[in-house]
Amino acid sequence: MLLSALLAAGLSAGADTTLLRILTTNDVHGALEPRVYGWSNHRPIGGGAALKATLDSAAAQCRCAVVRLDAGDEMQGSLASNLVFGRSTVLVMNALGLDAAVVGNHDLDWGIDTLRARMKEARYAWVAANVFDSTTGRRPRWAVPYTVITRGGLRIAVVGYLTPSTKTIVKAENVAGLRFGRGAEAIRDALDSVRAARPDLTILVAHEGAYCDSLPCHGEIVDLARELDSTRVQFIVSGHTHSLVNTVVHGIPIVQSRANGTAYGISDLIRSADGTLRWDVRIETVWADRVTPDPGVDALLARYRPEVERLSRQVVAVLHDSLPALRGEYPLGNLIADAQRAAAPGTDFALMNNGGIRRDLYPGPLTYNDLFELQPFGNSLLQVWLSGAQLKDVIEHALAGGRPDGHVSGLVVRYDSRRPVGERVLELSRPDGRPIDPARIYTLAVTDFLQSGGGGYAMLRTLRLARTGKTDLDALIAWLRAAKQPVLAPSGRRFTDVAQ
Repeated sequence: MLLSALLAAGLSAGADTTLLRILTTNDVHGALEPRVYGWSNHRPIGGGAALKATLDSAAAQCRCAVVRLDAGDEMQGSLASNLVFGRSTVLVMNALGLDAAVVGNHDLDWGIDTLRARMKEARYAWVAANVFDSTTGRRPRWAVPYTVITRGGLRIAVVGYLTPSTKTIVKAENVAGLRFGRGAEAIRDALDSVRAARPDLTILVAHEGAYCDSLPCHGEIVDLARELDSTRVQFIVSGHTHSLVNTVVHGIPIVQSRANGTAYGISDLIRSADGTLRWDVRIETVWADRVTPDPGVDALLARYRPEVERLSRQVVAVLHDSLPALRGEYPLGNLIADAQRAAAPGTDFALMNNGGIRRDLYPGPLTYNDLFELQPFGNSLLQVWLSGAQLKDVIEHALAGGRPDGHVSGLVVRYDSRRPVGERVLELSRPDGRPIDPARIYTLAVTDFLQSGGGGYAMLRTLRLARTGKTDLDALIAWLRAAKQPVLAPSGRRFTDVAQ
Protein backbone atom coordinates (compact mmCIF):
# COMPACT_ATOMS: atom_id res chain seq x y z
CA MET A 1 0.00 0.00 0.00
CA LEU A 2 1.39 3.41 -0.92
CA LEU A 3 0.52 5.58 2.05
CA SER A 4 1.78 8.90 0.68
CA ALA A 5 -1.37 9.89 -1.22
CA LEU A 6 -3.64 8.70 1.58
CA LEU A 7 -1.75 10.55 4.26
CA ALA A 8 -1.49 13.65 2.13
CA ALA A 9 -5.23 13.57 1.60
CA GLY A 10 -5.73 13.28 5.33
CA LEU A 11 -3.39 16.15 6.12
CA SER A 12 -5.13 18.46 3.71
CA ALA A 13 -8.56 17.61 5.10
CA GLY A 14 -7.68 17.68 8.79
CA ALA A 15 -7.46 15.10 11.54
CA ASP A 16 -9.80 12.16 11.96
CA THR A 17 -10.93 12.33 8.36
CA THR A 18 -12.64 9.77 6.17
CA LEU A 19 -10.40 9.40 3.12
CA LEU A 20 -12.36 6.74 1.26
CA ARG A 21 -15.81 5.15 1.52
CA ILE A 22 -16.40 1.75 -0.07
CA LEU A 23 -20.06 0.89 -0.68
CA THR A 24 -20.60 -2.80 -1.36
CA THR A 25 -23.26 -5.28 -2.42
CA ASN A 26 -23.15 -8.98 -3.17
CA ASP A 27 -25.42 -11.75 -4.44
CA VAL A 28 -28.11 -9.39 -5.71
CA HIS A 29 -29.57 -12.25 -7.80
CA GLY A 30 -31.76 -9.96 -9.87
CA ALA A 31 -33.76 -8.81 -6.82
CA LEU A 32 -34.84 -5.59 -8.52
CA GLU A 33 -38.12 -4.99 -6.69
CA PRO A 34 -38.65 -4.48 -2.94
CA ARG A 35 -39.94 -7.42 -0.96
CA VAL A 36 -41.39 -8.05 2.49
CA TYR A 37 -39.46 -10.79 4.31
CA GLY A 38 -40.45 -12.92 7.26
CA TRP A 39 -37.94 -11.03 9.41
CA SER A 40 -38.75 -7.49 8.19
CA ASN A 41 -41.85 -6.88 10.34
CA HIS A 42 -44.03 -6.31 7.26
CA ARG A 43 -41.71 -3.59 5.97
CA PRO A 44 -40.41 -3.67 2.35
CA ILE A 45 -36.72 -4.37 1.87
CA GLY A 46 -34.40 -3.74 -1.05
CA GLY A 47 -35.19 -3.26 -4.72
CA GLY A 48 -33.11 -1.39 -7.27
CA ALA A 49 -34.74 2.03 -6.81
CA ALA A 50 -34.38 1.93 -3.01
CA LEU A 51 -30.83 0.61 -3.25
CA LYS A 52 -29.84 3.43 -5.61
CA ALA A 53 -31.32 6.08 -3.28
CA THR A 54 -29.68 4.46 -0.25
CA LEU A 55 -26.21 4.25 -1.81
CA ASP A 56 -26.43 7.82 -3.12
CA SER A 57 -27.36 9.05 0.34
CA ALA A 58 -24.45 7.16 1.93
CA ALA A 59 -22.08 8.62 -0.67
CA ALA A 60 -23.33 12.18 -0.15
CA GLN A 61 -23.01 11.96 3.64
CA CYS A 62 -19.34 11.13 3.42
CA ARG A 63 -18.02 14.07 1.33
CA CYS A 64 -15.06 11.90 0.48
CA ALA A 65 -13.85 9.65 -2.33
CA VAL A 66 -16.37 6.82 -2.86
CA VAL A 67 -16.16 3.55 -4.78
CA ARG A 68 -19.01 1.10 -5.33
CA LEU A 69 -18.23 -2.61 -5.68
CA ASP A 70 -20.19 -5.83 -6.07
CA ALA A 71 -19.07 -9.34 -5.11
CA GLY A 72 -20.84 -11.29 -7.84
CA ASP A 73 -24.01 -13.25 -8.67
CA GLU A 74 -25.77 -10.14 -9.91
CA MET A 75 -28.21 -11.48 -12.45
CA GLN A 76 -29.71 -14.93 -11.82
CA GLY A 77 -32.74 -15.38 -9.61
CA SER A 78 -35.81 -13.25 -10.43
CA LEU A 79 -38.37 -13.07 -13.21
CA ALA A 80 -37.49 -9.44 -13.95
CA SER A 81 -33.89 -10.47 -14.56
CA ASN A 82 -34.17 -13.99 -15.96
CA LEU A 83 -36.77 -13.15 -18.61
CA VAL A 84 -34.13 -10.96 -20.29
CA PHE A 85 -31.06 -13.01 -19.29
CA GLY A 86 -29.81 -10.46 -16.78
CA ARG A 87 -30.01 -7.36 -18.99
CA SER A 88 -32.35 -5.53 -16.61
CA THR A 89 -30.03 -6.17 -13.67
CA VAL A 90 -26.97 -4.86 -15.52
CA LEU A 91 -28.89 -1.70 -16.42
CA VAL A 92 -29.80 -1.21 -12.76
CA MET A 93 -26.18 -1.81 -11.68
CA ASN A 94 -25.13 0.82 -14.23
CA ALA A 95 -27.59 3.21 -12.63
CA LEU A 96 -26.20 2.41 -9.17
CA GLY A 97 -22.87 3.82 -10.31
CA LEU A 98 -21.06 0.55 -9.78
CA ASP A 99 -17.31 0.76 -10.40
CA ALA A 100 -16.43 -2.94 -10.55
CA ALA A 101 -17.84 -6.41 -9.92
CA VAL A 102 -16.38 -9.87 -9.74
CA VAL A 103 -17.94 -12.56 -11.90
CA GLY A 104 -20.05 -14.90 -9.73
CA ASN A 105 -20.73 -18.56 -10.45
CA HIS A 106 -24.39 -17.84 -11.25
CA ASP A 107 -23.33 -15.14 -13.70
CA LEU A 108 -22.23 -18.11 -15.84
CA ASP A 109 -25.63 -19.83 -15.74
CA TRP A 110 -26.57 -18.76 -19.27
CA GLY A 111 -23.15 -19.49 -20.75
CA ILE A 112 -20.08 -17.46 -21.65
CA ASP A 113 -21.65 -15.79 -24.69
CA THR A 114 -24.49 -14.32 -22.62
CA LEU A 115 -22.05 -13.23 -19.91
CA ARG A 116 -19.91 -11.44 -22.48
CA ALA A 117 -22.99 -9.72 -23.90
CA ARG A 118 -23.88 -8.43 -20.43
CA MET A 119 -20.28 -7.31 -19.90
CA LYS A 120 -20.49 -5.19 -23.05
CA GLU A 121 -23.64 -3.52 -21.74
CA ALA A 122 -22.07 -2.75 -18.36
CA ARG A 123 -20.47 0.60 -17.64
CA TYR A 124 -18.36 -0.99 -14.92
CA ALA A 125 -15.49 -3.46 -14.97
CA TRP A 126 -15.98 -7.20 -14.45
CA VAL A 127 -12.92 -8.85 -12.90
CA ALA A 128 -11.87 -12.48 -12.39
CA ALA A 129 -8.20 -13.28 -11.78
CA ASN A 130 -8.36 -17.01 -11.05
CA VAL A 131 -10.11 -18.22 -14.23
CA PHE A 132 -7.95 -20.01 -16.81
CA ASP A 133 -8.28 -21.92 -20.05
CA SER A 134 -7.74 -25.54 -19.06
CA THR A 135 -5.67 -26.24 -22.20
CA THR A 136 -3.48 -23.15 -22.61
CA GLY A 137 -3.31 -22.17 -18.94
CA ARG A 138 -3.99 -18.57 -19.90
CA ARG A 139 -6.92 -16.44 -18.81
CA PRO A 140 -9.75 -16.24 -21.35
CA ARG A 141 -10.05 -12.82 -22.96
CA TRP A 142 -13.17 -12.03 -20.93
CA ALA A 143 -11.49 -12.84 -17.59
CA VAL A 144 -9.82 -9.51 -16.80
CA PRO A 145 -7.84 -10.04 -13.59
CA TYR A 146 -8.04 -6.52 -12.16
CA THR A 147 -8.92 -2.90 -12.83
CA VAL A 148 -7.57 0.35 -11.40
CA ILE A 149 -10.01 3.07 -10.36
CA THR A 150 -8.93 6.67 -9.77
CA ARG A 151 -11.10 8.48 -7.26
CA GLY A 152 -10.39 11.63 -5.26
CA GLY A 153 -6.72 11.52 -6.16
CA LEU A 154 -6.44 7.89 -5.02
CA ARG A 155 -5.58 4.95 -7.27
CA ILE A 156 -7.49 1.87 -6.15
CA ALA A 157 -6.79 -1.56 -7.64
CA VAL A 158 -9.68 -4.05 -7.63
CA VAL A 159 -8.77 -7.73 -8.13
CA GLY A 160 -11.41 -10.41 -8.78
CA TYR A 161 -11.58 -13.94 -7.32
CA LEU A 162 -14.30 -16.46 -8.22
CA THR A 163 -15.03 -19.47 -6.02
CA PRO A 164 -13.10 -22.52 -7.30
CA SER A 165 -16.23 -24.59 -6.68
CA THR A 166 -17.69 -22.94 -9.80
CA LYS A 167 -16.43 -25.94 -11.78
CA THR A 168 -18.85 -28.24 -9.97
CA ILE A 169 -21.76 -25.94 -9.07
CA VAL A 170 -22.37 -24.59 -12.60
CA LYS A 171 -23.71 -26.77 -15.41
CA ALA A 172 -20.78 -28.57 -17.00
CA GLU A 173 -21.51 -27.22 -20.50
CA ASN A 174 -21.19 -23.63 -19.26
CA VAL A 175 -17.74 -24.09 -17.72
CA ALA A 176 -16.29 -26.57 -20.22
CA GLY A 177 -12.65 -25.81 -20.95
CA LEU A 178 -12.25 -23.59 -17.89
CA ARG A 179 -10.18 -24.07 -14.75
CA PHE A 180 -10.79 -22.11 -11.56
CA GLY A 181 -7.62 -21.70 -9.52
CA ARG A 182 -7.69 -22.00 -5.76
CA GLY A 183 -6.08 -19.80 -3.14
CA ALA A 184 -3.55 -16.99 -3.21
CA GLU A 185 -1.28 -18.79 -5.65
CA ALA A 186 -3.96 -18.60 -8.36
CA ILE A 187 -3.93 -14.78 -8.27
CA ARG A 188 -0.27 -14.21 -7.39
CA ASP A 189 0.67 -12.98 -10.87
CA ALA A 190 -2.27 -10.55 -10.84
CA LEU A 191 -1.18 -9.21 -7.46
CA ASP A 192 2.38 -8.85 -8.78
CA SER A 193 1.08 -6.81 -11.71
CA VAL A 194 -1.00 -4.70 -9.34
CA ARG A 195 2.01 -4.01 -7.13
CA ALA A 196 3.96 -2.85 -10.18
CA ALA A 197 1.16 -0.38 -10.91
CA ARG A 198 1.73 1.13 -7.43
CA PRO A 199 -1.89 1.76 -6.35
CA ASP A 200 -2.70 3.49 -3.09
CA LEU A 201 -5.00 0.65 -2.08
CA THR A 202 -5.71 -2.89 -3.29
CA ILE A 203 -9.13 -4.47 -2.81
CA LEU A 204 -9.96 -8.11 -3.45
CA VAL A 205 -13.57 -8.54 -4.62
CA ALA A 206 -14.21 -12.21 -4.07
CA HIS A 207 -17.21 -14.33 -4.90
CA GLU A 208 -16.25 -16.60 -2.04
CA GLY A 209 -17.64 -16.48 1.44
CA ALA A 210 -17.74 -17.34 5.10
CA TYR A 211 -20.11 -17.81 8.01
CA CYS A 212 -19.92 -15.92 11.28
CA ASP A 213 -22.72 -17.74 13.10
CA SER A 214 -20.02 -19.02 15.43
CA LEU A 215 -16.81 -17.20 16.20
CA PRO A 216 -14.25 -17.04 14.85
CA CYS A 217 -15.73 -16.73 11.36
CA HIS A 218 -15.03 -19.73 9.15
CA GLY A 219 -15.11 -20.39 5.43
CA GLU A 220 -13.14 -20.25 2.20
CA ILE A 221 -12.65 -16.47 2.18
CA VAL A 222 -11.22 -16.65 5.70
CA ASP A 223 -8.76 -19.31 4.54
CA LEU A 224 -7.79 -17.18 1.54
CA ALA A 225 -7.26 -14.10 3.68
CA ARG A 226 -4.86 -16.08 5.87
CA GLU A 227 -2.77 -16.76 2.75
CA LEU A 228 -2.62 -13.09 1.77
CA ASP A 229 -0.30 -10.37 2.96
CA SER A 230 -1.98 -7.17 4.15
CA THR A 231 0.76 -5.19 2.42
CA ARG A 232 -0.60 -6.52 -0.90
CA VAL A 233 -4.36 -6.68 -0.22
CA GLN A 234 -5.87 -4.22 2.25
CA PHE A 235 -9.58 -4.99 2.00
CA ILE A 236 -11.84 -7.87 0.90
CA VAL A 237 -15.42 -7.68 -0.36
CA SER A 238 -16.95 -11.14 0.02
CA GLY A 239 -19.99 -12.93 -1.41
CA HIS A 240 -21.41 -16.33 -2.31
CA THR A 241 -22.53 -17.55 1.13
CA HIS A 242 -25.41 -15.05 1.50
CA SER A 243 -24.28 -14.34 5.04
CA LEU A 244 -23.40 -11.34 7.14
CA VAL A 245 -19.62 -11.08 7.47
CA ASN A 246 -17.83 -8.23 9.21
CA THR A 247 -14.49 -9.45 10.47
CA VAL A 248 -10.74 -8.96 10.21
CA VAL A 249 -8.42 -11.81 9.22
CA HIS A 250 -4.65 -11.47 9.00
CA GLY A 251 -5.06 -7.71 9.29
CA ILE A 252 -7.49 -7.56 6.34
CA PRO A 253 -11.11 -6.44 6.87
CA ILE A 254 -13.73 -8.66 5.17
CA VAL A 255 -17.30 -7.52 4.54
CA GLN A 256 -20.32 -9.39 3.12
CA SER A 257 -23.85 -7.96 3.19
CA ARG A 258 -26.28 -10.87 3.18
CA ALA A 259 -27.92 -11.17 -0.28
CA ASN A 260 -30.68 -10.05 -2.67
CA GLY A 261 -30.03 -6.36 -2.14
CA THR A 262 -31.35 -6.56 1.42
CA ALA A 263 -28.23 -4.93 2.84
CA TYR A 264 -25.10 -3.04 1.84
CA GLY A 265 -21.67 -2.50 3.33
CA ILE A 266 -20.25 0.89 4.33
CA SER A 267 -16.51 0.69 4.86
CA ASP A 268 -14.62 3.88 5.68
CA LEU A 269 -10.86 4.28 5.59
CA ILE A 270 -10.16 6.90 8.24
CA ARG A 271 -7.06 8.90 9.08
CA SER A 272 -7.14 9.18 12.87
CA ALA A 273 -5.99 12.21 14.80
CA ASP A 274 -2.64 10.57 15.53
CA GLY A 275 -1.96 10.09 11.81
CA THR A 276 -2.68 6.36 11.68
CA LEU A 277 -5.10 4.72 9.27
CA ARG A 278 -8.01 2.59 10.45
CA TRP A 279 -11.13 1.00 9.02
CA ASP A 280 -14.69 1.54 10.21
CA VAL A 281 -16.96 -1.12 8.70
CA ARG A 282 -20.69 -1.62 9.14
CA ILE A 283 -23.53 -3.37 7.34
CA GLU A 284 -26.92 -1.68 6.97
CA THR A 285 -30.32 -2.95 5.87
CA VAL A 286 -31.85 -1.39 2.73
CA TRP A 287 -35.23 -0.25 4.08
CA ALA A 288 -37.34 0.60 1.05
CA ASP A 289 -39.77 2.65 3.15
CA ARG A 290 -37.02 4.84 4.58
CA VAL A 291 -35.99 6.48 1.30
CA THR A 292 -37.61 8.04 -1.75
CA PRO A 293 -37.08 5.48 -4.52
CA ASP A 294 -34.85 6.73 -7.30
CA PRO A 295 -37.17 7.78 -10.16
CA GLY A 296 -34.69 6.88 -12.89
CA VAL A 297 -34.32 3.28 -11.71
CA ASP A 298 -38.04 3.02 -11.08
CA ALA A 299 -38.72 4.13 -14.68
CA LEU A 300 -36.19 1.59 -15.94
CA LEU A 301 -37.89 -1.23 -14.07
CA ALA A 302 -41.33 -0.10 -15.24
CA ARG A 303 -40.42 -1.40 -18.71
CA TYR A 304 -40.35 -4.96 -17.41
CA ARG A 305 -43.22 -4.90 -14.91
CA PRO A 306 -46.21 -5.70 -17.15
CA GLU A 307 -44.89 -9.07 -18.32
CA VAL A 308 -43.37 -9.89 -14.95
CA GLU A 309 -46.56 -9.08 -13.05
CA ARG A 310 -48.70 -11.05 -15.51
CA LEU A 311 -46.72 -14.17 -14.62
CA SER A 312 -45.72 -13.49 -11.06
CA ARG A 313 -49.15 -12.79 -9.56
CA GLN A 314 -50.65 -16.14 -10.51
CA VAL A 315 -51.49 -17.99 -7.28
CA VAL A 316 -50.40 -21.62 -7.44
CA ALA A 317 -51.28 -22.86 -3.95
CA VAL A 318 -51.75 -21.83 -0.34
CA LEU A 319 -49.09 -22.73 2.22
CA HIS A 320 -49.95 -23.66 5.80
CA ASP A 321 -46.64 -22.92 7.55
CA SER A 322 -43.36 -21.08 7.03
CA LEU A 323 -40.81 -23.21 5.19
CA PRO A 324 -37.30 -21.78 5.61
CA ALA A 325 -34.33 -22.93 3.57
CA LEU A 326 -31.81 -24.01 6.18
CA ARG A 327 -28.77 -26.29 6.26
CA GLY A 328 -28.85 -30.05 6.43
CA GLU A 329 -32.30 -31.65 6.08
CA TYR A 330 -35.48 -29.54 6.34
CA PRO A 331 -39.16 -29.85 5.29
CA LEU A 332 -38.98 -27.54 2.26
CA GLY A 333 -36.25 -29.68 0.71
CA ASN A 334 -38.22 -32.86 1.32
CA LEU A 335 -41.26 -31.27 -0.33
CA ILE A 336 -39.24 -30.43 -3.45
CA ALA A 337 -37.74 -33.93 -3.60
CA ASP A 338 -41.23 -35.44 -3.35
CA ALA A 339 -42.41 -33.19 -6.18
CA GLN A 340 -39.58 -34.32 -8.42
CA ARG A 341 -40.22 -38.01 -7.78
CA ALA A 342 -43.93 -37.51 -8.48
CA ALA A 343 -43.12 -35.78 -11.78
CA ALA A 344 -41.58 -39.00 -13.11
CA PRO A 345 -44.25 -41.65 -12.37
CA GLY A 346 -42.84 -45.01 -11.35
CA THR A 347 -39.53 -43.53 -10.22
CA ASP A 348 -38.17 -45.15 -7.08
CA PHE A 349 -36.31 -42.20 -5.57
CA ALA A 350 -35.44 -38.53 -6.04
CA LEU A 351 -32.48 -36.42 -5.00
CA MET A 352 -32.57 -32.61 -4.66
CA ASN A 353 -29.38 -30.65 -3.95
CA ASN A 354 -29.57 -27.98 -1.25
CA GLY A 355 -27.76 -25.43 -3.41
CA GLY A 356 -30.76 -25.33 -5.74
CA ILE A 357 -33.15 -24.21 -2.98
CA ARG A 358 -32.89 -20.44 -3.15
CA ARG A 359 -35.31 -18.84 -0.68
CA ASP A 360 -37.76 -19.33 2.17
CA LEU A 361 -41.51 -19.71 1.66
CA TYR A 362 -44.07 -18.02 3.91
CA PRO A 363 -47.64 -18.96 4.95
CA GLY A 364 -50.50 -17.92 2.70
CA PRO A 365 -50.84 -17.71 -1.08
CA LEU A 366 -47.86 -19.00 -3.05
CA THR A 367 -47.45 -17.15 -6.32
CA TYR A 368 -45.60 -18.18 -9.44
CA ASN A 369 -42.99 -15.56 -8.56
CA ASP A 370 -42.42 -17.10 -5.10
CA LEU A 371 -41.80 -20.49 -6.66
CA PHE A 372 -39.68 -19.12 -9.48
CA GLU A 373 -37.39 -17.43 -6.98
CA LEU A 374 -37.24 -20.70 -5.03
CA GLN A 375 -36.11 -22.62 -8.14
CA PRO A 376 -35.02 -20.10 -10.78
CA PHE A 377 -32.54 -22.13 -12.81
CA GLY A 378 -34.86 -23.94 -15.22
CA ASN A 379 -33.08 -27.26 -14.70
CA SER A 380 -34.50 -30.17 -16.70
CA LEU A 381 -35.76 -33.14 -14.72
CA LEU A 382 -34.26 -36.51 -15.68
CA GLN A 383 -34.68 -40.13 -14.69
CA VAL A 384 -31.51 -42.21 -14.31
CA TRP A 385 -30.98 -45.93 -13.76
CA LEU A 386 -28.51 -47.11 -11.11
CA SER A 387 -27.79 -50.03 -8.85
CA GLY A 388 -28.33 -50.02 -5.12
CA ALA A 389 -24.54 -49.89 -4.70
CA GLN A 390 -24.34 -46.85 -6.96
CA LEU A 391 -27.17 -45.23 -5.02
CA LYS A 392 -25.11 -45.66 -1.85
CA ASP A 393 -22.21 -43.83 -3.54
CA VAL A 394 -24.59 -40.96 -4.38
CA ILE A 395 -25.79 -40.70 -0.79
CA GLU A 396 -22.23 -40.93 0.55
CA HIS A 397 -21.41 -37.87 -1.55
CA ALA A 398 -24.43 -36.03 -0.14
CA LEU A 399 -23.04 -36.75 3.34
CA ALA A 400 -19.44 -35.81 2.60
CA GLY A 401 -19.73 -32.65 4.70
CA GLY A 402 -20.92 -34.57 7.77
CA ARG A 403 -24.61 -33.76 7.35
CA PRO A 404 -27.01 -34.01 4.39
CA ASP A 405 -26.31 -31.52 1.61
CA GLY A 406 -29.36 -32.73 -0.26
CA HIS A 407 -32.84 -34.14 0.19
CA VAL A 408 -34.24 -37.51 -0.86
CA SER A 409 -37.68 -38.89 -1.61
CA GLY A 410 -38.70 -42.54 -1.32
CA LEU A 411 -35.59 -43.31 0.71
CA VAL A 412 -34.59 -43.52 4.38
CA VAL A 413 -30.93 -43.15 5.32
CA ARG A 414 -29.17 -44.14 8.54
CA TYR A 415 -25.61 -42.85 8.78
CA ASP A 416 -22.80 -42.12 11.20
CA SER A 417 -21.20 -38.69 10.82
CA ARG A 418 -18.22 -39.86 12.89
CA ARG A 419 -17.11 -42.32 10.24
CA PRO A 420 -14.72 -41.38 7.38
CA VAL A 421 -16.01 -39.76 4.22
CA GLY A 422 -17.34 -42.45 1.88
CA GLU A 423 -18.08 -44.84 4.74
CA ARG A 424 -20.89 -43.05 6.57
CA VAL A 425 -23.98 -44.77 5.22
CA LEU A 426 -25.07 -47.58 7.53
CA GLU A 427 -28.39 -48.49 5.97
CA LEU A 428 -30.56 -47.50 3.00
CA SER A 429 -34.21 -48.53 2.95
CA ARG A 430 -37.60 -47.59 1.63
CA PRO A 431 -40.03 -45.80 3.97
CA ASP A 432 -41.80 -49.12 4.65
CA GLY A 433 -38.54 -50.63 5.86
CA ARG A 434 -37.60 -52.71 2.82
CA PRO A 435 -33.80 -52.60 2.44
CA ILE A 436 -32.13 -51.41 -0.73
CA ASP A 437 -30.50 -54.30 -2.60
CA PRO A 438 -26.96 -53.33 -3.77
CA ALA A 439 -27.34 -55.49 -6.90
CA ARG A 440 -30.81 -54.38 -7.93
CA ILE A 441 -31.41 -51.62 -10.51
CA TYR A 442 -33.49 -48.65 -9.38
CA THR A 443 -34.55 -45.32 -10.88
CA LEU A 444 -33.67 -41.91 -9.48
CA ALA A 445 -35.12 -38.51 -10.42
CA VAL A 446 -32.48 -35.77 -10.61
CA THR A 447 -31.97 -32.49 -12.44
CA ASP A 448 -29.70 -32.26 -15.46
CA PHE A 449 -27.42 -30.09 -13.30
CA LEU A 450 -26.73 -33.03 -11.00
CA GLN A 451 -26.65 -35.60 -13.80
CA SER A 452 -23.92 -33.63 -15.60
CA GLY A 453 -21.72 -33.75 -12.49
CA GLY A 454 -22.91 -30.57 -10.81
CA GLY A 455 -22.44 -30.46 -7.06
CA GLY A 456 -19.67 -33.01 -7.44
CA TYR A 457 -22.01 -35.86 -8.44
CA ALA A 458 -19.63 -37.14 -11.11
CA MET A 459 -20.91 -40.71 -10.57
CA LEU A 460 -24.19 -39.74 -12.30
CA ARG A 461 -22.61 -38.72 -15.60
CA THR A 462 -22.37 -42.15 -17.21
CA LEU A 463 -25.73 -43.55 -16.13
CA ARG A 464 -28.50 -44.42 -18.57
CA LEU A 465 -31.06 -41.63 -18.55
CA ALA A 466 -34.45 -40.55 -19.85
CA ARG A 467 -35.85 -37.02 -20.06
CA THR A 468 -39.18 -36.26 -18.42
CA GLY A 469 -39.83 -33.15 -20.54
CA LYS A 470 -40.36 -31.15 -17.34
CA THR A 471 -38.29 -28.65 -15.40
CA ASP A 472 -37.77 -28.65 -11.65
CA LEU A 473 -40.18 -25.70 -11.42
CA ASP A 474 -42.82 -27.53 -13.50
CA ALA A 475 -42.62 -30.46 -11.11
CA LEU A 476 -42.97 -28.27 -8.03
CA ILE A 477 -45.97 -26.36 -9.38
CA ALA A 478 -47.76 -29.55 -10.40
CA TRP A 479 -47.20 -31.13 -6.97
CA LEU A 480 -48.43 -28.04 -5.09
CA ARG A 481 -51.53 -27.67 -7.26
CA ALA A 482 -52.47 -31.32 -6.69
CA ALA A 483 -51.90 -31.18 -2.93
CA LYS A 484 -54.64 -30.63 -0.34
CA GLN A 485 -54.88 -26.93 0.49
CA PRO A 486 -53.45 -25.34 2.53
CA VAL A 487 -50.30 -27.33 1.76
CA LEU A 488 -48.45 -29.02 4.58
CA ALA A 489 -44.82 -29.99 4.06
CA PRO A 490 -43.92 -33.67 4.51
CA SER A 491 -43.27 -34.52 8.15
CA GLY A 492 -40.50 -36.66 9.59
CA ARG A 493 -36.85 -37.05 8.84
CA ARG A 494 -35.31 -39.10 6.05
CA PHE A 495 -31.70 -38.90 7.28
CA THR A 496 -30.85 -40.15 10.77
CA ASP A 497 -27.40 -39.65 12.25
CA VAL A 498 -26.74 -42.37 14.85
CA ALA A 499 -24.00 -40.15 16.31
CA GLN A 500 -26.59 -37.73 17.66
